Amino acid sequence: MTITELKFLAPEIIIAIGICILVLIKSFHSLRTNSLYSILVGVLTPLFALVSIAFTFNDQYELILNEQVIIDTLGYGLKTTAYCIAILVVLATNVNKNNNRSELILIELFALLGVSILCSASNLLIIYLGLETLALSLYGLVASNRKSVKSSEAAMKFFVLGSISSGLFLYGVSLIYGLYGSINVSDFSNLSIDNSIELQIAIGFLICGIIFKFGAFPFHSWVPDSYQGSTNSVALFISTVPKIGAFALLYRLLIESFYSLSFLWSSLLLVLGLSSIVFGNIVALSQNQIRRLFGYSAIGHIGFILIGISAINQTAIESSLMYLFIYIIMTLSAFISLELLSSDSKSIDTINDLKGLNNSHPWVALMLLFTMFSMIGIPPFIGFYAKWIILSTLIDSDMIYTATIAIIISVIAAYYYLKIVWYMYFEKSDIPLMKDTSSLLQKLILFIIGTSLLLLGLIPEILISMIDRLFHQIY
Repeated sequence: MTITELKFLAPEIIIAIGICILVLIKSFHSLRTNSLYSILVGVLTPLFALVSIAFTFNDQYELILNEQVIIDTLGYGLKTTAYCIAILVVLATNVNKNNNRSELILIELFALLGVSILCSASNLLIIYLGLETLALSLYGLVASNRKSVKSSEAAMKFFVLGSISSGLFLYGVSLIYGLYGSINVSDFSNLSIDNSIELQIAIGFLICGIIFKFGAFPFHSWVPDSYQGSTNSVALFISTVPKIGAFALLYRLLIESFYSLSFLWSSLLLVLGLSSIVFGNIVALSQNQIRRLFGYSAIGHIGFILIGISAINQTAIESSLMYLFIYIIMTLSAFISLELLSSDSKSIDTINDLKGLNNSHPWVALMLLFTMFSMIGIPPFIGFYAKWIILSTLIDSDMIYTATIAIIISVIAAYYYLKIVWYMYFEKSDIPLMKDTSSLLQKLILFIIGTSLLLLGLIPEILISMIDRLFHQIY
C-alpha cells in the first residue's frame, strides 16, 4: 500500500479514529461530560471525513489496492451524502438533550463506516465486510430504545432476518467464486453471457441480500417494526443512511459488474419494485402509528427506485439515484419534525397526536405540510419531479403498464399523506398544547431542509447537474 493509495482511504480511517476516541471518552469521563464530548466527536468525525474527501477528490476512475477499492465520483457523492446525514442526525436530535446518547453516536459511526466501505468496495469479501459492519450496527440501533418492548421485539426480528439475508448473500458470493474463480468485482464486467442455472441462483442470492438492506418487498417486515420501536433519531438514521449503502451495492454488482447479464436480473427488480409500491402504500392506508406509517411509505418509495433501475439505461439509473436523494431529503424533514415535537416526557406516536398542530407549532406544521405534499408528488415540490422523471423514463422505455400501476398507487397513497395534513390543520387537539422546547439550531435545520423541498422543486437543475457529475466518468 502506497501513500497515494492510503490517502484515498482517509474518510474510513478518520471514522475509525473517531470510533476509538468515543470508546476512550466513554471509559474515562462522567455521564454528562461523556454526552457532550460524544456529540462533539459525532459531529467532527463525519465533518473531517468530508474535508478529507475535498482534499483527496480525484476526478479520475481508479482501482487501487489490487483492484479491491474503487475510486470514482459516484462513491465520493454517496459518501458525502451519508456523512452529511450523520452530522444532521446528531445536531438535530442531540442538542438540548440531557440523556446519555454516547452509545448511539458510537454505533452510528460504526454504521457510517460500513456504508463508507460499501461505497468504494470492489471486492466481494470487502463488500461483505462492509455489509456486516452496517448490519450489526443497525441491530444495535434498533434495540437501543430500552424503554420500549417493541424495540426489543423489532431488534430480534431484524437480527434473525438479517442473518438469513447475510447468509444468502454470502452463499451467492461463494457460487460466483466457484463459477469464475474470482471475487474482484471488476473482473465480472468481462464475463461472456451465461444463462446457467448456477449463475441465476447466485445473482438471485446477491439481490436478496441487497433488497433486504433496502427494505423492499418481500424482505420488508423488519422496516415498520424497527421504525415503530425506535426513537425518532434512530428511525431517521436507519431510514436514510443504509439506503445509500444498498444503492452503492446494487450499482456496483448489477450495473457495473453484471450489466451484460441484465436479462437475468432486470425483470426480478421490476417485480420487486412494483410489489413494494403496491404493498407499501396499500398497507400504509390502515396505519395510525406515525413511524410505522412512514415505514410502509418508505417501502413504496424504494419500489420507485427499483423500477427505475430495472429499465437499465443511463437515464433510468440517474433518475433512480435522484429519487433516492429526494427521498432522503423528505425523510429528514419528516423525522426531524417529529423530533422537534417530542420531549423527554411526550413523543409523537400516532397521527392523533398531530391534531391541532397548526395552532401549537405552525411553522413545524408548515414544514410537515411541505413534506407530505412532496411525498404525494404535488407540484411544485421536488417529490413531484422525483416521480415524474421515473415515470417518464419508464414510458420512454415502453414500460407503459408499469408506469400506469405506479401512477394509480401514487394517487391512492395520497390519502394517508393528506390525512396527516387534515389532522394538523382541521382537527382540534383533546390535550393541552405542547410547549416548544426545540433549540434554534434544530429549527434552522428543519427550515433549511423543509424549504429545500420547495426550492429544489422550482429549480431541479441543481440536482440534475449534481447527478450528471456523479456519473460523467461512466457514460
